[in-house]
Amino acid sequence: MTKVLYIDPFGGAAGDMLLGALIDLGAARDRLDEILAGLRLKGWRLESARDRSHGFAGTRVTVHVDEETNPARHLRDVEDLLARADLPARVRGRALSAFRRLFEAEAEVHGVALERAHLHELAAVDAVIDIVGTCAAVELLGVDRIACGPVPVGSGTVQTSHGMLPVPPPAVARLLRSVPLASHAAEGEMTTPTGATLLATLAEAFGPCPGGTVLGIGVGLGTRVFEGLPNILRVFLLEEKEQRPAGRPMVLVEATVDDVTGEMFGTLLERLREVGALDAWCLAGTGRKGRPVAELRVLAEPSDVGAVTAAIFGEGITLGVRLVDCARPELNRGTVGVVTPYGTIPVKVAAFDGRIVSAKPEHDDCVAAAREARVSVATVTDTARAAGPRIGSPWQD
Repeated sequence: MTKVLYIDPFGGAAGDMLLGALIDLGAARDRLDEILAGLRLKGWRLESARDRSHGFAGTRVTVHVDEETNPARHLRDVEDLLARADLPARVRGRALSAFRRLFEAEAEVHGVALERAHLHELAAVDAVIDIVGTCAAVELLGVDRIACGPVPVGSGTVQTSHGMLPVPPPAVARLLRSVPLASHAAEGEMTTPTGATLLATLAEAFGPCPGGTVLGIGVGLGTRVFEGLPNILRVFLLEEKEQRPAGRPMVLVEATVDDVTGEMFGTLLERLREVGALDAWCLAGTGRKGRPVAELRVLAEPSDVGAVTAAIFGEGITLGVRLVDCARPELNRGTVGVVTPYGTIPVKVAAFDGRIVSAKPEHDDCVAAAREARVSVATVTDTARAAGPRIGSPWQD
């Protein structure tokens, strides 16, 4: 059984909202307080209470700071603070990753070296508590995997220590690079830098809610007021019956065609591979009124979908295509040069769970060697296979 935490930032994302949602989900406050006490920071108090906002019940978190005695920090300051703290190893590791991601974004935005980047309001005690507290709450819930929905950023402008900035602010935009953004946008800042860095650090995948049994739901309440949109963040704790293997994000491009010759298909499939398709094939089928049709299917990286679609449309064989998001789990692979009496033959090796499951000599190289030696292709192939890595033997990348 796998416990999955799914974050739904429909109404925004901030550090206090995520922490509040995790407490609302069931992260024990007494254990959380014990972990946060390990920071050895003085002058703050964490308050969490059930509340209502815009008709929704949830948990609101507030960090009360007695005195503002914490100047802007550099990455080294934060690293030293966390290194001295008495924290669980994974809590410290996740918090360090989050802060490093945050400082890297600030350094890139302002065009300075990483060691010179500094934080203003983000480095205050409440941000440290939000980040470390969230990492601790995830640990207390015993989560195996974290996923997140599309992230809303808002619109308009926001006032910061650097003056008036557009929404999303440059640091948030940098932190959410490669993260899918939600299409809805309220007026104002919906996702803060602290919220963005936590989502980008903790979530292993972004997209729709994974399948599984819902064990619990938590709601974190924010402090912003958006017209027509509640400032809430939800988390779902799910139990997956079977863990789905991770894989590279892919897109399956599909089209149904009914008036193409075999020669045209051959040319098209070759063209599709030239423009980036990882695989392309056709399946026979039956269409309307019993007409024979062919299902064209092309597997491509998301970045190559435009070129693949253009190649299909360029042949004029269909009026539209279907785009299906998917993932492709893959074996560890490599190529080994095997010395034979017919020269060095490349052998493609694939491994699963640290053991070789496939070792296949490259056909074109076997053909070339066979012609040179005036022997059969099977002779060269069998010789290379016999001299190559053994099925079942250990494999290291």
